[in-house]
Amino acid sequence: MPAVVPATLPRLASLARLLLQLRMLLCAMALLLIPSDRIAIGTIVMITALALLSGLVARHWGRFVPYLRSHPLIATLDIFATGAVLVLDGPSGAAFITTVISSAIAGILFGERAVILVVALQIFTYACALLGYTALYGPYTPVEVQTFQVLLVHPALYPVAGYLGLKVRAMLAELASEQAARRDAELAAAAAEERERLARDMHDSVAKTLRGAAMAAQSLPMWVKKNPERAATVAEQIAEAADAATLQARELISGLREKDLKGSTGPFIEVVSAVVADWGRNSGVEVAVRQNALPDLEGEAQSEALAIVKEALTNVERHAQASRVEVIVGEEGPDCAVTITDNGRGFATPPEELLRNERAGNGHYGLLGMVERAERVGGSLAFTCPYEGGTQVQLRVPGSVVSPSLDAHHPV
Repeated sequence: MPAVVPATLPRLASLARLLLQLRMLLCAMALLLIPSDRIAIGTIVMITALALLSGLVARHWGRFVPYLRSHPLIATLDIFATGAVLVLDGPSGAAFITTVISSAIAGILFGERAVILVVALQIFTYACALLGYTALYGPYTPVEVQTFQVLLVHPALYPVAGYLGLKVRAMLAELASEQAARRDAELAAAAAEERERLARDMHDSVAKTLRGAAMAAQSLPMWVKKNPERAATVAEQIAEAADAATLQARELISGLREKDLKGSTGPFIEVVSAVVADWGRNSGVEVAVRQNALPDLEGEAQSEALAIVKEALTNVERHAQASRVEVIVGEEGPDCAVTITDNGRGFATPPEELLRNERAGNGHYGLLGMVERAERVGGSLAFTCPYEGGTQVQLRVPGSVVSPSLDAHHPV
């Protein structure tokens, strides 16, 4: 049987509390169903006391359950109390059902050994109650005791109820274990996703900034000898890059998204145009933005799409040796599509092989980070080399199209 994990205890307590409330109601029914010729003060007092005890334990279950689980023998007091009710009321009716509920509660709260002891004690108490009931009424017992139902069926209900309680306990424990395992898996998956996000963001921000600072630092000794004024400028650039890397690292630690790109929360086409224009001015590469629809992206989808566009343009500047870049924003079925095409030298190694190497852990995250960003928002990314040369990056992200087939140029 699965061990009871802490998460199971509230469920077990709730179920046992429900059974106690049911027993209290059955006690009230037993009082109403007592025939007029069998009404006695002792019977009424005992059944009322049992009902009050059941209600008290159900109401203050938080206080009773830890002590009861630590001392299962306390259940013997309840067994003796219900046995005394059977002596007065007989082995049939609602009062007997209350004793069976005790077996189910024991199965829910305790382990197998404790349940076996409780059931054995209940059967013994039931037999004693029959003898006491017969002795109390003599040959004029209101209920016949020498029947198959009274002698065999009723005692058999105790182990049946205890077994059902054990099975419910086991199922709840198994359910709690599965939920705990699922929570652990979700936490592990979230941690892995966060590590991947940090790796992508580190590559797209801090790593690039530090690389630029390192390149500037390598050239600094040369400029100190040849041109002190240029050396001072380079030193200032290194200091600014260090400050920028510090700020970027702080934002990554705080889990902040990059939101500093000239109106990055505006309409998607305007934001893309601003990003491309800014890159064109800094890189000196001729660039144009064309739109054949007005697709719209919001929130995380827009953030990830912009990060992919920036990374693609950065790769063009570093590796492509291109003189012209075209960015087309439009629609592809129900999706927003962004296509970035350059006239550079293309991939020296097939992009599929580069992706495989990055997934294998070669220490690079450029293409892999772009693909993961697209997949994160339900999109896709493809790298192709057009027949006439260069590289084409095709991004598709689920979005909405505001106005179809505009086929217009956006100024950059």
